[in-house]
Amino acid sequence: MNIKLNEEKGFTLLESLLVLSLVSILLIAVFTTLPPVYANTSVRQAAWQLKNDIMLAQQTAMSSHQRTKILFQRNNYQLVMGNMVVKRPYALGLSIEPQTLKDRLEFNEKGHPNTGGKIRVKGQAAYDITVYLGSGRVNVERK
Repeated sequence: MNIKLNEEKGFTLLESLLVLSLVSILLIAVFTTLPPVYANTSVRQAAWQLKNDIMLAQQTAMSSHQRTKILFQRNNYQLVMGNMVVKRPYALGLSIEPQTLKDRLEFNEKGHPNTGGKIRVKGQAAYDITVYLGSGRVNVERK
């Protein structure tokens, strides 16, 4: 039985350790950036969900010819559309604060808001949602 060690092809222990250390450094870099990205995504999704709920309340007011409202509370906001109430709780670490808007937003039968103003959705990032008086348009802007 003849064993020739010099002719065998393979990786040395040093090469294997070097590759494993580089891979672990790359994995650490990837997983340390994921939590902030997730937090920014959750704030963005909450801002767009609130915008869509505002538009839903406006469309419901116009289609059913009755007043609808959104009530902002400490841990949630509620859409009141006739007999139906939709309650949306805030995610952990997220706050929705009416800035120049009062604690409620109402739409009349024609879909016009009772007041215009700004709402801030805050978490890792911040988004301002502006409801324009008269037209009832809604704008979302990152701050």
